[in-house]
Amino acid sequence: MKTTNPVKKSPKKPLSPAELAQLYLQLERLQTAGIPMQESITTLTQSQGEMSQRAKVTLTYLRRGKSLAEAGRRAGLFVGLDATLIQIAESGGIYTEVFHQLAQSYEEQARYQQQIKSRLTLPIIMLLLAIAIQPLPGLVLGQVTLGGYLSMTVGLILQLGLLGWVIWHLPQWLRHPFFKPIGLGILWDKLQLRVPYWNRWYIRRTLRNFMRSLGLMLQAGLPILEALPKAYEIVDNSIIRQHLQQIIIYLQQGQTFAEAILAVKEIDPVAIQLVTTGEQSGSLAEMMLHYAKLESEAIAIHNEMLAAWLPRLAYILVTLWIVYGLFTSNPLTPDLPKIE
Repeated sequence: MKTTNPVKKSPKKPLSPAELAQLYLQLERLQTAGIPMQESITTLTQSQGEMSQRAKVTLTYLRRGKSLAEAGRRAGLFVGLDATLIQIAESGGIYTEVFHQLAQSYEEQARYQQQIKSRLTLPIIMLLLAIAIQPLPGLVLGQVTLGGYLSMTVGLILQLGLLGWVIWHLPQWLRHPFFKPIGLGILWDKLQLRVPYWNRWYIRRTLRNFMRSLGLMLQAGLPILEALPKAYEIVDNSIIRQHLQQIIIYLQQGQTFAEAILAVKEIDPVAIQLVTTGEQSGSLAEMMLHYAKLESEAIAIHNEMLAAWLPRLAYILVTLWIVYGLFTSNPLTPDLPKIE
């Protein structure tokens, strides 16, 4: 198989998981029906929203002779590892399988995000009402000015929103090259691996993504020594990535892939068994994708449980905050005279 050149990073932000799931599902169905790729992208231009606009730009680059991966990258239709996988699919002729895997991955993300959003709506409304109502008696009785009331309500809401925005973007900021000399990125990576409960599922998701990407590249015919560096790119955590990078060293020393992954302590025994079976039967890529499927099912069950419990936790926290506010300040209760 011809070696693929690495696809440059897209200058645009990726579409939402829901849009990406729809994108890859449509492409999978069109490829299954035997529709040529340029006609498939033309079909996407008839959709709505940002996906339609990026599909139109992609189509323009395709007509200029660009590859699908490069055209999609420039248009922002394919971002990050997606563009690399599509480039490999283009070389190996496995569009349908790659689109299928990407559609499943983004469908899982979109479903999880939707569950969290829908179930957190009521706790958030409850919190906003509590913020607005608690200082209201003080405003009515003249104990709090209008400016003070707005500061205690709108100001607090803005502060909470800013805090949430900072927390959401914090991992990306800490991994920025600017902070590399002081090691903030390493500290964050270590924290991710030490937080109880969270660390187990974070590691499982990371390794699932790694094994699925590597399996797809091997299925496309890319040699494993060329596929591994590309698969490392999806691993954000530098500590896990360093452990996984030992695999290529052992392979260069003549060990099998099953023997090499024994050096990675994060990889569970099920993955090792499936990889061993795959190497012995000549179906390594299929076994890696099968492992990724099993892990995806387990992660999906975990996400559903988490989506059910997060709103309950939010209700408890909001209720405790309201009770605390009631006991610490009650402007409707007159001050009792001091007894001297």
